[in-house]
Amino acid sequence: MANGRRVASLIPIVAVLVGGLTACGATGSGGRPAATSARPAAAAAAAFDLLHDSEAADAFAAGVRAQFPAVAAGRTDAVLRDDGAHVCVDDLPAGGERRALTDIGIRFAGAGAPPDPSTAAGILALARSTVCAAASTP
Repeated sequence: MANGRRVASLIPIVAVLVGGLTACGATGSGGRPAATSARPAAAAAAAFDLLHDSEAADAFAAGVRAQFPAVAAGRTDAVLRDDGAHVCVDDLPAGGERRALTDIGIRFAGAGAPPDPSTAAGILALARSTVCAAASTP
């Protein structure tokens, strides 16, 4: 599982970069984000791509289909892999569990209705046990 090792090596870098930008208040005038180097964005994109293409993302997609068929209805495996990778690369680092649950409600809304809180929590647990676990495994 070479992808898992590559993902694991990129996630701490992305977390430090994102955390550093957040901690130093990387905003320009008017609260808009300041211009930053393309490197953090490139590192985040690379981490996302590796996670999206991993066996863990496949396991996440299969788990969503098995455990939450209503949420998975009409979604391709590629979209489900994207969603799982976003939870781990974007949502959790940006705002922890609260942010992840909010974004899961938006991201997994089917036919305009977000998943109920227990379904959102189940999706988060599944993401943590698959995609996020692969990202943090050395």
